[in-house]
Amino acid sequence: MAVGNILIDKTMRKYGVPEWVKPYVYNYIKSDPLNAVKHGISFIDVKRKRGRISGNVIELPNSIKFDVADIARIVSLFYYGEEESSKIANSWSESPHDYESKRYADHFAALGEVEQKHLRAIRNLLEGLGKKVGPEPQEVKDLFEAIGSITDWKERIIAYDLVLRSSYGSTFGNIFYKVFYPVMPEYMRSFGKAFSPNDDEVKWGYEEAKRIITAKEVSKEQLQGLFEKLLPLVGITINANMDIAMKAGIEKEVKLLRDIAIAYPIYTAHECGIELDPEKEAHTVLSFLKGKTGPAKE
Repeated sequence: MAVGNILIDKTMRKYGVPEWVKPYVYNYIKSDPLNAVKHGISFIDVKRKRGRISGNVIELPNSIKFDVADIARIVSLFYYGEEESSKIANSWSESPHDYESKRYADHFAALGEVEQKHLRAIRNLLEGLGKKVGPEPQEVKDLFEAIGSITDWKERIIAYDLVLRSSYGSTFGNIFYKVFYPVMPEYMRSFGKAFSPNDDEVKWGYEEAKRIITAKEVSKEQLQGLFEKLLPLVGITINANMDIAMKAGIEKEVKLLRDIAIAYPIYTAHECGIELDPEKEAHTVLSFLKGKTGPAKE
């Protein structure tokens, strides 16, 4: 394990991965330290390798293969996430608000436009693959119905700009872009441009969510309620598509991404000064998702 830890510590520093992620990564590599590390890194450290699309198969630079239909299914999940996000943002922008919450309503109006750019980029990607958007899964509907039911403005900012973006968005968007760019750069360039994290309004929302938490403008109980309400639904959405990962032989990697994505907003709240036990909170959600009562991190 020592060799694996040294390699993964070096890699984490290289990519700026937070310290709290280490136990999740160590758990991933413990059964096969050298090979697990190399396999995990091979998804993002591709050097000059390109990968290729051949018929109905997409092959990554590390030789992992996916059916194009499965990739279209993943992209469709992201599409419906953006579509539902747009509906919610537009609805909230038109909600009754006072002077204090006007900035939030304006924020969601701007995000509604951002989401439309995202939708166009996703449609272009699907067209490049020769596929159409698939049916919207019930798991996605359940997640966004829960988000749309939130009425408190500050809880809305936290749910949309922290929880949704760092868990659902990271899993189905950012990671997808980094992994598949070497295979489809002609499509992924416009995809990456549309989803640039440098959008001022997107950055403002994330920083405002952290400010609200740091200033304790929502209570610990409110945060825990949001996490308990939303994070299991995010996890269920990821689990519902685990068969794709199993077919490609990357179930362990996807579960690692799932666990980190679920834990991220909890650890962020803790780093902002909320007195909760992030490991315990994450364990509660992950144990539910894994269908077991043992520790989420072993």
